[in-house]
Amino acid sequence: MKLVSFNDTSSKEYQSKTYRSVVNSYYGVAATVHDGPQTFHVSMPDAGSTIEPHFHDVDQYQVIVQGGGRLGPGEAAPVAFHYADAYTPYGPIVGGKDGISFFTIRAACATGYFPMPESRKLIQGKPGRNIAGQFDINQPLPAADQSSKEKLLEAKEDNTLVYGIRLGPNASVQGEPTNGGDQYYLVCTGSVIQDGKEAPPLSMIRLERGESPLTLKAGPKGAAVLLMQLPMPTARIGSDPGKLADRKTEQYKLPEGVTVD
Repeated sequence: MKLVSFNDTSSKEYQSKTYRSVVNSYYGVAATVHDGPQTFHVSMPDAGSTIEPHFHDVDQYQVIVQGGGRLGPGEAAPVAFHYADAYTPYGPIVGGKDGISFFTIRAACATGYFPMPESRKLIQGKPGRNIAGQFDINQPLPAADQSSKEKLLEAKEDNTLVYGIRLGPNASVQGEPTNGGDQYYLVCTGSVIQDGKEAPPLSMIRLERGESPLTLKAGPKGAAVLLMQLPMPTARIGSDPGKLADRKTEQYKLPEGVTVD
């Protein structure tokens, strides 16, 4: 189990013809090839900022946490989540009038950004799942010491799961069994207490596959927490972090024209 808050992260600035962004790395480092998981927060503050349709070579979640705009064909606002199988095109991501900020969550690093339609020939197998959902953080929280869970996504064949968890002030609740891939708990509102530390919004807790379920404890104002479980490793290309570690690519393929500061 590892807790990372926004203030614990390091950042880099990216600039292209269609967007500028600040990227904060939580687990691993964004836009690099490395061992282990890769999770980062992207802030694109300008209205109309656009990341064109593309795919990656790993399974991933994305979660819109601030601002809003579009993710694919539909409108998206906090807290919208999106799951895509490896080699499954999605997008575009377009910032609204207040820009857009989102998390990207992967059990292993991607080796690059593969734009569509010109990268279609690089897709291995058939494109897979491309699923969007919403966690309503405007619903009232439960009373003190009370909690509730809302199932937002379930895929029984590989234990892909998304839950919205609402905790009243000082409430505790046990998370789900780690019977799929890695689990990620994103603090959306309020705070949770973990190992004596109060974790505010934009904090993330990661559990590896097979770890004991997490016990969440809310802070004095309660909390809304989004739980995401990646798929268990299967024969599907891009789903097994162990096999992904054997990839020979040494340098991440950035979008054309992107500069990094």
